[in-house]
Amino acid sequence: VPAGSEVSQESLLLHGPFARKPKRIRTAFSPSQLLRLERAFEKNHYVVGAERKQLASSLSLSETQVQ
Repeated sequence: VPAGSEVSQESLLLHGPFARKPKRIRTAFSPSQLLRLERAFEKNHYVVGAERKQLASSLSLSETQVQ
């Protein structure tokens, strides 16, 4: 098997239609952040809009991390 074909097969596995997405880095929340997030979740299971933006800002997190 020529060396070039091995590279293309490997490339196909890494970038083909069934290639896995890289795992995202998990956020390590501080105990105080967890407490605030859990309290917000108890009040409303879907924190959205301005409430999510305010909560994220007050915890120094991104809105994506608060979703």
